[in-house]
Amino acid sequence: TLLMEPPPEKVLFIGWRRDMADLISQLDEYVPENSELWLYNTIPASEREERLLDGGNKAELQLKNLKLKNAVGNSIVRRDLQLLQGVNNSGSLTGDEITLIDFDSMLILSDDSAGSMSSDSRGLAAVLIIQDMMDKMYADKKAKMTSMHAGQPHLDSLDPKSLKEPCIPMSEILDTRTKSLLSVANCRGYVLSNQIISSVIAQVAEEKDINVVLSELFSASGSETYIRPVEKFMNLDDGRDWSFWDVALMARRDREVAVGYKPVEMDYIEAEELIVNPPDKDKKRKWKKGDKIITFSLED
Repeated sequence: TLLMEPPPEKVLFIGWRRDMADLISQLDEYVPENSELWLYNTIPASEREERLLDGGNKAELQLKNLKLKNAVGNSIVRRDLQLLQGVNNSGSLTGDEITLIDFDSMLILSDDSAGSMSSDSRGLAAVLIIQDMMDKMYADKKAKMTSMHAGQPHLDSLDPKSLKEPCIPMSEILDTRTKSLLSVANCRGYVLSNQIISSVIAQVAEEKDINVVLSELFSASGSETYIRPVEKFMNLDDGRDWSFWDVALMARRDREVAVGYKPVEMDYIEAEELIVNPPDKDKKRKWKKGDKIITFSLED
């Protein structure tokens, strides 16, 4: 069977970090060929190439999958966010245009030159404004397609059901105290970058061999996390009860490492304690269609 090549992606980075070149290089390893990365911030396009070199500390970017697009604007000004327009290194318009709902993923970066609380406040404001704008853009586009499809029902391209839902903007948070505000403010996605880095350093300091495992999980060429249907590993029609250890052995035969599961009758929040390192691994249970097994594997 022929494997379909994944389509190119459109990614948006809002803001700027000193290690932007490292972020771009890592992203280039993950995305399909001919993907686009839009850099949107208030820094003039003419200064960005020099900043990516970090005063000579970084080598010039050698990208194989990504195409860089520059756009200039303020992340908390709705007028600037309404339509992103590409510019070249001299600041002239290139003719490239894109709206927020056209992106496949979006990351609002923290400003590491400002204090953590100040950076988090600006990032939180940006994500709330962007979420609101994306919801309205999506609703307007869906309403327009519905109206057009009513007049031309034979055109599948106008079917509102074919409209892709907008991505969830992710905001980088530096201070853990900001986390309590996120649920109140209905912030749908965030990354506690400092906490993640601190946890990794603490684990490696405690047990240096864990560095091999973390490197495998966090590198582009290493194992990925997959959510598998339980029937991939067992025949549900035989009526037998199996423990999680049994399922882990079945997954191992397929060169996968089972780390947890989610019963069909529970959502992911309810199954939080079962998703990674579940308790009572030797307890047999009746597995059902719709149960999911969380695994690490080198390839899909």
